[in-house]
Amino acid sequence: MDEKDLYIFGEPVKTLIGEVRFLTYKEYLVNITSLSLITQNILHLYYQYKKHIDEKDENALNLLESIKQLTLFDLVKSEPSLFEIYKKFFTLLISPKPEIEDPAEIILSDENLFVQYRQLIMEMNLLSEEMVSPNPEIQRGIEMSRSYKQQTSGESSFTDIVSSIVAGTTNSFKDVCEMTVYQVYATYYRMGAIFDYQTSTLFATVSEKVKIESWNKHLNLYERESHVIEKDSFDKKFGSMF
Repeated sequence: MDEKDLYIFGEPVKTLIGEVRFLTYKEYLVNITSLSLITQNILHLYYQYKKHIDEKDENALNLLESIKQLTLFDLVKSEPSLFEIYKKFFTLLISPKPEIEDPAEIILSDENLFVQYRQLIMEMNLLSEEMVSPNPEIQRGIEMSRSYKQQTSGESSFTDIVSSIVAGTTNSFKDVCEMTVYQVYATYYRMGAIFDYQTSTLFATVSEKVKIESWNKHLNLYERESHVIEKDSFDKKFGSMF
């Protein structure tokens, strides 16, 4: 059994430094901007910084290029705003063992620990790095594709998700606030699977061609769509646009 299968219970994960707890859904929503920065790797941050510099400033461009040679750990250590965000969440989510006074200080002084705990916190709260390409042209295509899909996908808002769970289960709004992110999305997508099953069962009574969806099918909450394509494929699909 995958250790992540136990995340549904919302119990803290025991580690060498101490117990790491889950964010509640309300904490997740309140901190969504800061959490989005934690999901960004060096390339993400490089492209973010690039948007705010003058393309004619060679010194700024050279400095920016040097960022790509750093590890995420090095950049976090050297960038006060990023450092404080990571420190905040390591402190907030980790209950250290009695002999450990400051878990954040220990993690932020050891790159291996930093990588491990960053990954663990992201997994526990269904956070993931969006696909990114070192090739600027491909990255531009990725961002265009992502923007288009966000505009046309009709994705549910946080309000839609919370109100659906309250309307479809015995949970109150307060209950949903205290659920973990993992529990909220597991419940929401399971409800969707149940409704799909009920709908397909209904239509199957009038058409033999209707495939009945399983209400208890496996739901992979970590599944994500890839936006990264090879350079040749990119040129064939989007080359005429540039």
